[in-house]
Amino acid sequence: MDGAQQLTVRSPLLPFKVKVPSDGPTFLLKHEFIQPGGSFKSRGISHLIKTKLESIENPEGKLAVYSSSGGNAGLAAARACNSLNVPCVVVVPKTTKPRMINKIESAGAKVVIHGNHWKEADEHLREHIMKNSTYAETVYVHPFDDPVIWEGHSVIVDEILEQLNEYGADIKNVKGIVCSVGGGGLYSGIISGLERHGLATSIPVFAVETRGCDVLNKSLTAGKPVVLDKITSIATSLGSTEVCSKCFEKVNEYASKSIVLEDHDVSATCLKFFDETSILVEPACGASVHACYHPELFGSFSADDIIVVIVCGGSCYTYEEIQSFIS
Repeated sequence: MDGAQQLTVRSPLLPFKVKVPSDGPTFLLKHEFIQPGGSFKSRGISHLIKTKLESIENPEGKLAVYSSSGGNAGLAAARACNSLNVPCVVVVPKTTKPRMINKIESAGAKVVIHGNHWKEADEHLREHIMKNSTYAETVYVHPFDDPVIWEGHSVIVDEILEQLNEYGADIKNVKGIVCSVGGGGLYSGIISGLERHGLATSIPVFAVETRGCDVLNKSLTAGKPVVLDKITSIATSLGSTEVCSKCFEKVNEYASKSIVLEDHDVSATCLKFFDETSILVEPACGASVHACYHPELFGSFSADDIIVVIVCGGSCYTYEEIQSFIS
């Protein structure tokens, strides 16, 4: 097994049966929660770290990885570095759950807690911690805004197309890919993959956020990228105060539909999905899964249509915590 295989896996694309409406589209769920870091973040972040390592001759002892994260990106970086035997430092904001901090530390990374949200943690990482690094080479891992990260995420599309072919599905029946949007890294990767296959104009991407961290939707309304003053949604994994420029540009170029959901509704979806599948996803991921239960929010579809949902994963919340959001 080579390094790339150890750092990521080919995740299943599995049908999900929804009772109502019975004449609705077929939903195929891409199970990204099985990645080594527990989310799709492993794809882009491990690709970035591995690419940097390969560019340095005899990197052992010369290089360290520095990541800022609300949780999932940091865990992906920590687990990739653990596999590659590279030191890793992760800066997280005060809002990060203790259980997530423990997971990152258990993966072998050093965790620093700073700031009230991701952007403050990121500034502390770049302006203080990295400037005082004793390593000859440093790898800065932005959680979503890096072309190499998007390249890693784009492999999701390669796999989806291979798996659709294995199912014997007609690509013309694919009427959309649903993904959650925080800073826009996953969306940017999906668009990059669709562009590579000449499908960006024929397969729409539905960009889903929760109210309180809906920076993309607010940017589209303003007609320019905006920066949120604070994050108020419970979907803290989506808690970026800004969206990357590529995401904003491509959403406009391809007229991707931006959908904003309420915390309460997304939390209820997470619990319902768990009850039906025994798969626990956090609210940031539940925002995408919500499409399976409410396709009418995304468009009008027939029984022949196929919707691919990226079940992006995440490890930030327990069942009890999600349950508390709707009680």
